[in-house]
Amino acid sequence: MSFGDHIWIPFLAAALCLRVAQAQEQKGGGDQRVQPSAPVSPNETEQIPEEDQAQQTTPDSRSFSGAEEFTAGTRERLRSYFFPSLQVSEMADSNSQFTSGPHEFETIDSLTGRLTLQKVGKHSQLATDYVGGEQIYNQDPQLDATIHQLGITESYQGHRWGFLLDDRATYLPESTFGYGGFGWTGALGASLGGAFGSNLANLNPAFDPNAGLFTGRGSNISNAAVAQIQYAAGPHSAITLSGSYGLLHFQSPGFIDSRNDFLLVGYSRSLTPRDYFGISYGFGSFRFPQEGGSFQTDLLELSYGHRITGRLAMEVGGGPELNVFRNPVPGSTTPLLWTAHGSLDYRFHRGAVALSYDRYTANGGGLLFGANTDLVGLAWSMQLTRNWSGSLNPAYAHSRSLPQTTSGENDYAYDSAYAGASLSRRLGRYTTMFFTYNIQSQGSNNAPCPAGNCGTSLLRHLVGFGFDWHPRQITTD
Repeated sequence: MSFGDHIWIPFLAAALCLRVAQAQEQKGGGDQRVQPSAPVSPNETEQIPEEDQAQQTTPDSRSFSGAEEFTAGTRERLRSYFFPSLQVSEMADSNSQFTSGPHEFETIDSLTGRLTLQKVGKHSQLATDYVGGEQIYNQDPQLDATIHQLGITESYQGHRWGFLLDDRATYLPESTFGYGGFGWTGALGASLGGAFGSNLANLNPAFDPNAGLFTGRGSNISNAAVAQIQYAAGPHSAITLSGSYGLLHFQSPGFIDSRNDFLLVGYSRSLTPRDYFGISYGFGSFRFPQEGGSFQTDLLELSYGHRITGRLAMEVGGGPELNVFRNPVPGSTTPLLWTAHGSLDYRFHRGAVALSYDRYTANGGGLLFGANTDLVGLAWSMQLTRNWSGSLNPAYAHSRSLPQTTSGENDYAYDSAYAGASLSRRLGRYTTMFFTYNIQSQGSNNAPCPAGNCGTSLLRHLVGFGFDWHPRQITTD
């Protein structure tokens, strides 16, 4: 049996254990699992006095060496709620065809809806976030598109055992990386999670089937399914087993479909109430079903983290990675590489800022048969005044082809960058006016372009203006 056949074992085990644990919820003790909860509105957190927020600060109980990102915790009281919103906007696209050369702006009518649901139990939590809508191009109707993103997380935290099931899916007319079509509501984030207003956490980039590349026009489907089991081996240590299955499928011809599996085993220990140490081993498999190629990767990482609950969390780590190719074109069948990661999550009274860096092996994002990727990103949001708020989220990725997957002496590389900015003003209790700007840029050293519309250079601007309507958060406690 292949690794792809075995990857479903931890999913089935986690699902069974999660249901059994929830059935026994009233019988056992333990701490409630903590995940970020979305605010009632972008301004609601300002209604809570700072001293009360400090009292409500709840530590993050996620595993230090698990599938989800290490964070500073939350200042918000966990509660069950349902939160719908509707967004109407007018956008201008400077390069709707994703081609090189001069272009003219084209206007887009956009209608987007969002549904956020959270259900909090004594030891369990269910979080769901869906964003979907329609884009209508006024000059090129053939570019009209439907957009969807869905994320679901179900978790349980008992006295010793913790379980997690997570699934993130997207259907978009272009690549997920740097996608600006969702406007002010934002997408589910660079790692399929963690956007402003979302109640979903960021996932480990190794579980993400997307890479840091702009692929040009072409409808695609991506999905990442994750299961995790966590066992508290002692008062200061935990063992975590995580498994994922990801796919990237293009409905337009010319791009490269891929499948990736990843298994991660980690051990973490709290050295002090604020300092953490972790060691993890990962095994991944990348497959390209249309072409029949595949390769595997083994990695070992050491990590250190520091956290001040509710204010700051930082993490650094890295280690060796060994890729194994079945039928390499040139070069060694087992090249040795290095992985690295780092993150900073800082919360302050009127906003938050997060900085991250990751170096890892990816599937090539539909343009390459695997890639070694360096990805750095920044996310900043702040309440400027009582009615005005702003956000900024730039990112840069450098993707290099793996020598064993290219013929001759070719070494393909892409440099991709984007930056998104938003400014919003509350007009009333349930209405917000917003302005958005998104820029995308990509260059390459004459790397191949499978679909013929992504060129060696790309520059695109997306400007938007619109309104968002949302009722007061519907609590279900």
